[in-house]
Amino acid sequence: MILIGVNKAIDAHKETAFVKSIDEIKKTPSGSLIVAEFNERDLAFYANADIALAIIVKNAREFILLSATKAAYAIAETELAVKLQKLADHYLYDIKILAIANANEIERIAELGIDGVFAAKLTV
Repeated sequence: MILIGVNKAIDAHKETAFVKSIDEIKKTPSGSLIVAEFNERDLAFYANADIALAIIVKNAREFILLSATKAAYAIAETELAVKLQKLADHYLYDIKILAIANANEIERIAELGIDGVFAAKLTV
């Protein structure tokens, strides 16, 4: 299970940078996990990026498009994350699904079969 924003000692990424646009990535600390909302205009960037990207998706269409890129994580509300996890498992996507949840919900997210928990405060 992938944990982000749960506890610095065990998080998959030590630094998380929230950006509102791709242009803001230049201002983030090197090696940070970049978190942004999905934007279809940025697909070419996602597809060619050599940095860790976690993209917030709102529906299955966004997720399917994102899964064809180099993004490491798709972040979604728990109910949607369950559906996305089924798609990812069925189509053998490499992207990992993270449910937006509190750190104390790790067990529930694990029982749902979702790849991980994103408990960092969303400030995008």
